[in-house]
Amino acid sequence: MARPRILIDGRLLAYRRGGIQRYVLGLASAFARLDHGFELLLVRNRRVDAPLPAVRVLTPPHHRWERSVLGLELALRRPALVHSPDFIPPRLPRSVRRVATVHDLAFLDNPQLLSAEARRYYGQLAEALSAANRIIAVSQWTAARLRQAYPALADRVRVVHNGVDDRFFHPLPVDPWHTIEEAVGPERVRQLRERSLVLAVGTIEPRKRYPLLVGALERLWSRSVANAPILVVVGQAGWCDDGAVTVLQSAIDRGLAIWLRDASDDALRALYAVATMLVIPSLDEGFCLPAAEAMASGLPVLAARRGALPEILDEAGEFVDSDCPEVWAQEIGRLMGDELRRRTLAQRGLQRAPRFRWEQSARQTLALYREALEG
Repeated sequence: MARPRILIDGRLLAYRRGGIQRYVLGLASAFARLDHGFELLLVRNRRVDAPLPAVRVLTPPHHRWERSVLGLELALRRPALVHSPDFIPPRLPRSVRRVATVHDLAFLDNPQLLSAEARRYYGQLAEALSAANRIIAVSQWTAARLRQAYPALADRVRVVHNGVDDRFFHPLPVDPWHTIEEAVGPERVRQLRERSLVLAVGTIEPRKRYPLLVGALERLWSRSVANAPILVVVGQAGWCDDGAVTVLQSAIDRGLAIWLRDASDDALRALYAVATMLVIPSLDEGFCLPAAEAMASGLPVLAARRGALPEILDEAGEFVDSDCPEVWAQEIGRLMGDELRRRTLAQRGLQRAPRFRWEQSARQTLALYREALEG
């Protein structure tokens, strides 16, 4: 008996790194290790190394006619089900089952932070999701927002948390500073080793509020140049980012910050190993993979009490309720000076992180595929 063919949209893997790319790669890698009874194929429009067999399409991501043209290309592959990890499922024959993943609803809550093109793309969500048989929300927070915004779809929403790559649960086999030096060079490593390191991970875009974080660092430096931490930002430039990039570049020019536009998982693991804390001032997060990775790595996390961050971190995180750079400066300084608190948070993170593993996420996603096919 032929196995049901399932196509997973992996086109974003060929583009810049980000949360959705890590989501697709994490799930696909876990699928490849499991016995599931499906024919799982990764959809791509460019050549990319991937853990699953691939099918080639021509339609690029976020194309204006993507839903119709991609839908036609995928229908020709005769799938039983199509999984759209980037919110918007294509138009497909009624016989093809559809699963879509929604990571957050920031485009509804803060539309001013998106480009016109992004608002157009995500503005299709309500109509596109109406054809989805199951909708994956990556957190209880995102599920609640989905049910509130689209009550007619509430019974199709299921929560499947993101996972953490197994490598983050284990220390690097070499000195982390050696790995960091390979990524940034010896001069920058000397600069980093002279100070406490405050780490921020994520695409440079308005929702991440990097100017707020830079403002906090400026205040710490104005009080004590000798004791102020250095900010290390890991993330590629995103959308509507001119203001954040300008602020960040100014901090770099003054020696307050270093920006790694692209970092391997090993470099990121090394930074988690040597940093004093991960700081997440985001306006909203649907899950926040760096928070889970930091917990798995034993790194304390200081985060805004927004979105899914309290759900993911729980008692393993220290939370800030203010949008004021001065308050963030005070909280960063306080946690830097409290080694016992940092150890407590790190230990709680190590205990909490194992609930976020890609294998568990993959098993739950496979169960949803079966549910969608049977429903």
